[in-house]
Amino acid sequence: MLYAPTNVRPALFALHALDIELARVIATTTEPMIGEIRLAWWREALLKLDAGQVPAQPLLTAIAAQVLPRGVSGRSLEQLEDGFHRTLMGGKGATVRGAALFAALAIVLEADPDAAMTMGQVWALGEEARIGAMIPDAPVMTEPVASALRPLAGLATLARRDIERARQGRRVEPRGTTMRQAILLRSVVFGR
Repeated sequence: MLYAPTNVRPALFALHALDIELARVIATTTEPMIGEIRLAWWREALLKLDAGQVPAQPLLTAIAAQVLPRGVSGRSLEQLEDGFHRTLMGGKGATVRGAALFAALAIVLEADPDAAMTMGQVWALGEEARIGAMIPDAPVMTEPVASALRPLAGLATLARRDIERARQGRRVEPRGTTMRQAILLRSVVFGR
């Protein structure tokens, strides 16, 4: 997200932090019922944001201050929680998660959220590949990428690389390698 304009970075970081927090709920839950309760708390808290009720939780405060004023609603973020809920219940929630997150990121970037959803699906499948999950075919991104969406396209490009490496039985690369940074930079600059 460091390739995004500086004025929107706090909102982008808050959205990624929400994704990480919901992922932590799934990762630390040993009983699905407890996980459902924890996710339900987040869902209700996100919906309360639309009514101006900000629970005393630092991440929700940041979302209310940085994300909501940019046009993202708590209701739209509920879709992110839904993706994690599906995953918790043994379903395929990764693509729902990725589409919801990238749609919100696109709104913050003042870009078309529908154009970002496929990138988000690819990114989420890449995250699954990084932890060793079996990955179905990732959606294909064929349309030209608007310049505002290039930071997101870069993440999707890296995710597609992770998916291919996992399918070939190769280890995924550590996140900060020089090669990954070069690929990300190329994607941001040239849109491919």
